[in-house]
Amino acid sequence: LRTPLASISLHAQALEGELGDAERRQSVQRIRADAVRAGHVLGQILALARSNRVAMSQQMQSVDLAQMARTVAGEYAQAAWAHGGSLSVEMPEQLRVEGHATLLEVALRNLVENALRHTPPGTQIEIQGGSTGKQCWLQVCDDGGRAGQTAAPEPVDSLHLGHEIIARIMALHQGEFAQPAAPAPYTTCYRLGMPTAQVI
Repeated sequence: LRTPLASISLHAQALEGELGDAERRQSVQRIRADAVRAGHVLGQILALARSNRVAMSQQMQSVDLAQMARTVAGEYAQAAWAHGGSLSVEMPEQLRVEGHATLLEVALRNLVENALRHTPPGTQIEIQGGSTGKQCWLQVCDDGGRAGQTAAPEPVDSLHLGHEIIARIMALHQGEFAQPAAPAPYTTCYRLGMPTAQVI
């Protein structure tokens, strides 16, 4: 947090001096960008603290990752459209695990938000899921690295707090967070792997 806050302070001080119109606009734009970055970092830190609290205070329950994926995709579909791309879901009808629904949704939202934030306009994003016996997986894939694309916007999560949060959530679920090879036509893929819920 110190880096963006220090930058905000410096540019705010600069605005008190004699600046040309172009320099003033540049300082205002930098303050806005740094404020967004500081807010994002703070949100990630709060999510880390929340993951520890939920893990200690709540019992694991049966969670349908397929329904969760459809709900999250519906909420972010407009943002994907505004980004010039799309957000789709390729899942079985149900995909159940034993876990903390709140934390698993935080992990999935982090992956979807990263795909929207760190890829160029026109990117196609898909939430995929499946199971192989005692293990199941949920992953977010995108084609933002395809040839001919302009560079993605500068990441606001340079500390990779989002990935740290996801890794901790997966550890709580005896699972793992990985970056497997992306299935065609996608170029990037991040996967949440965890045990499938036992059927009684």
